[in-house]
Order: sequence, then C-alpha cells, then structure tokens
Amino acid sequence: MAVPSPVLEKQTIYELLNGFLYKNEQIPSSFLRKFMTSIDASQNTTAKLLGIATRTLQRELNNNHLSKELSDRFLQIIDLYKEGIEAFYHIDTFKQWLSTSKTTFQGKTPFEMMQSMTGTQQVKEEIIRTRLGILS
Repeated sequence: MAVPSPVLEKQTIYELLNGFLYKNEQIPSSFLRKFMTSIDASQNTTAKLLGIATRTLQRELNNNHLSKELSDRFLQIIDLYKEGIEAFYHIDTFKQWLSTSKTTFQGKTPFEMMQSMTGTQQVKEEIIRTRLGILS
C-alpha cells in the first residue's frame, strides 16, 4: 500500500497552484521528482504523461526549475491526479482506472488520452463525472 506523497496532498496541490500557477513562476524540478516517486512512474512513463521526449525530461530534471511550459503542463497533470485520487479514494485504484480502456475514449486508456492537453481535459471531465455518479 503506497503512502501518499506530500506532492499529492490537497494542501500541497493548492500551494503549488497558488505559488506557481497564479504567480506565473516556474516549479522546482524536485517537485516533479517527488511526484514521479509518489505515483511510482518511470522517466519514460512520466515523459509520455507530460507529452515530451524522455531525453527532454532528463534535461528538465537536471535543471533547478522546470521550464514555464513544462511547469504549466505539470500543474495540469497534478491537478488531474488530485481529482482522480479524490474520485477513486486511492492512488492504486486510480492508476488501474488510468490503464483500462474506456468506450468513452473510443477504446483508448485514460493514460493514452492524457498525452495531449485536450485529452487531459477530457480525462479530467470523465473523472468528475465518475465522482458525481454521472454515466457517460
């Protein structure tokens, strides 16, 4: 049973959003490292999730701060994970849901959909519908 990382805790997510998104600041790369550890994701998986090449992710992780573009994308992903954990109550249940194909996404998995910004928004909307008990 995985212990939730502080990066996935609600208060920390709000601090991230207030501290970085609304002030247009770049996120320290250490936050992305903690997030990767908390969801037990490899660099390849994380790169796909962020819609970048693995080598680009490696370069970003070697910097003190993520680029503004990657910071924005990371905030979008972490917000989606927050919604998912709230809807499914546990990271492992949410990860299983992410890897199961859905008719809503024409047979693709939510994880596959999340590799674009539009797909990420669609997955977030599906999570919210699931949490509210609205069938698609």
